[in-house]
Amino acid sequence: MTFRSSKRKLDLLPYTLKHRLFAMLALSVIIPLTLIGLISFYGIYNVLQNKVEKGVEKSLEQERKGIESILSNLDYSSRQLAFEGKVGKDLKSYLTTADPLDRKELADEIEDYISLINYTNPLLGLTTYYLPDTKQFLFENLYINPKLDINDFAKINQNTTNFTIHGPHRTLYTNSRNSVFSIMRQTETSSGDKSTVPIYVYIETNVSAITSLFNNDPYGMPVRHLMLDAKDHIIYNSQEDTEFPIGADITSIKDRLGDRFVFFETSSNFGIKVAVVIDRHDYHKEMNAWLKRFAAIGILSLVIGLVIGWIIWSMIYGPLQRIRKQFKLLGENRFNEPPVSLHMKEFDELLYHFYEMRQRIRELMSEIEQKESRKRHLEVEKLMYQMNPHFIHNTLNTAQWLARINGQDEIVRLLMIFTRVLNYNLGKEGKIVTVGDEIQTVKDYMELQQIRYNHKFNVEIEVDEGTSAIEMPRFILQPLVENALYHGFKQKDGTITVRVSRADEEHLFISVKDNGEGMSQEVIEKLFHSNDPNRRKVGLGIGLNFVNNSVKMYYGDPYGLEVTSTIGVGTEMRLLLPITVKEVWDD
Repeated sequence: MTFRSSKRKLDLLPYTLKHRLFAMLALSVIIPLTLIGLISFYGIYNVLQNKVEKGVEKSLEQERKGIESILSNLDYSSRQLAFEGKVGKDLKSYLTTADPLDRKELADEIEDYISLINYTNPLLGLTTYYLPDTKQFLFENLYINPKLDINDFAKINQNTTNFTIHGPHRTLYTNSRNSVFSIMRQTETSSGDKSTVPIYVYIETNVSAITSLFNNDPYGMPVRHLMLDAKDHIIYNSQEDTEFPIGADITSIKDRLGDRFVFFETSSNFGIKVAVVIDRHDYHKEMNAWLKRFAAIGILSLVIGLVIGWIIWSMIYGPLQRIRKQFKLLGENRFNEPPVSLHMKEFDELLYHFYEMRQRIRELMSEIEQKESRKRHLEVEKLMYQMNPHFIHNTLNTAQWLARINGQDEIVRLLMIFTRVLNYNLGKEGKIVTVGDEIQTVKDYMELQQIRYNHKFNVEIEVDEGTSAIEMPRFILQPLVENALYHGFKQKDGTITVRVSRADEEHLFISVKDNGEGMSQEVIEKLFHSNDPNRRKVGLGIGLNFVNNSVKMYYGDPYGLEVTSTIGVGTEMRLLLPITVKEVWDD
């Protein structure tokens, strides 16, 4: 019954190992390739899409700035010819003087001034004075087509009274059919004087300004340039096709052709919009090319995978399985499994070296465990006994005696507290102490620091009942409080909170928290590495690395110091310790 059940479960798989191997290899190529393809598709799609979109937006922004620059130049140049000045006076004299010679001389000066403005601003084209009452042009620098009427040109600015911007429209220049922008501004000569014939300055951009501004080179693909008025009607089309006719509403065109084209637009300061229309096929051209390349690579990868599967099955599948089993046993720390032979020279040599390596790994693991244990012990011993206690004690006693003789009670108190802290740190009470001993040393240490420094800080100590008698390694709490003082708020007033409580029946929880400046992760890592020459030595020079090593030495590798910090908020250091000390070194 069990055999039949297993058979039914395996009906979907090929019966022979060869076919199963090929099926699995095919799936092992197809599935990762599909997943990688999907991830790559979305990733590369976003990259290419953003690249194209940002490129189009950047080029469109440059065109907008170019249009604004052209219109600003028109405005500035028209002001030069319209405002009261020498040219204004010459124009006024020209209109009021009847003497032909004087008129000829004044006309030459005005034409020279117009030529100078055109020369200094290459974006300008046709420049002239215009009399709307008689539709007469004066001092034009180019031949004017008499069939065109300025009043027929579309206006860009509808609300301005003293000047009007037209365009884009066909140039008045006889020998060109290109589109241009133009400005017509009333001169100060006729402004406000009802008896004077109104005179306007009329200036066009040169005939190549718009065509040179709109080109496809920055986009890297065929594009259609449009300009829209304030009502979103098309006033310019670089291709002049029927799909985007002049005067059409761009909103209705988007609704009708949105599935075929991609639209980008931006607004200028002069009330017109610049738009770019791109065929979707051209817009997604890079993405489509990438998909074709990826499909070709996928098919090639599948073929290569099947070929490799055949080679693996025919040459090394069986021996590889045996070797894999040996590695698996090694990963399970089963070092004493008997050697096997595959009766194949190459694989037997490989297994021979593998067994040598297995033996060497077992020896190295044992050696490393012993060395690490000794290293931790020696590092702690080195830190704890790096000073000569007898010499220091004698020196401190002498200093205390001299201070008492001289009546310096504050120094006597300072030396007394420092001696008590030093005696504790140098191990007079043994390496295993109680929580109460550690708390008392912290109090002495903080009292010593408050004497040393002018700035004040508070220390709040909260110890649960029943925890004072619990044993723990000596010199654990003081380095944590010391770090909070020196690396926490430094010269800033603050509060250090020390909490000792029972986490549960088996563990003791210790927390040292400050509300100081906080530390970055880089600073925390430096504090954990005592061999870093750039680490700033403070206090007794024994930092978080010592605490972390001591905890691991006495309680094992699963336990250690945890530090969390937020810049501007503060730092918290936490220890979770077993009630029973795992390992005690003999003094």
